[in-house]
Amino acid sequence: MINIVEELKIVEGLVPQVGAAAIVTSDYVSVKNLHRLYAVIHYNQGDATNHVWNVMRSPLVSGVGAVALAATALCRIWSNLDCATSDLLVERTAAVNYASGVGLTHKQIVFEIDPAELGDGYDVVAIATTAAIAATSYVSIMFYGVPRYAGRVANQPSVIID
Repeated sequence: MINIVEELKIVEGLVPQVGAAAIVTSDYVSVKNLHRLYAVIHYNQGDATNHVWNVMRSPLVSGVGAVALAATALCRIWSNLDCATSDLLVERTAAVNYASGVGLTHKQIVFEIDPAELGDGYDVVAIATTAAIAATSYVSIMFYGVPRYAGRVANQPSVIID
């Protein structure tokens, strides 16, 4: 039996919010003690802008020195571009970013991030958009980390501090 609370490190990356016509960047989380990190974006799109979601990498959880993930560091990506009609996540072509399309629907996008692909000196990631999210749209981001070392929930290292 799987117990996600005991087997995953669950962290809120972006509190659910109205887009407010701003570029959205999640909190930065450390992956130095993780095998994998899954970034799950919930996006209720209220405008017809084709938003591109990027994996950002940084040497610090403050985000200082952040740059887009290198083009050779491909992430597995899944998406559901209309959650009202299906609960199926479709695997997309591996990439460092994902364009979610122009459909005015509720979407889910999942990035699988391998810490080994971040490059030397980078052990922190975030998710960011390249265009402003409209005030008519809602977005939230959750991170689910697979710990490198087994241990009780209370003893798992933090991913929000260096």
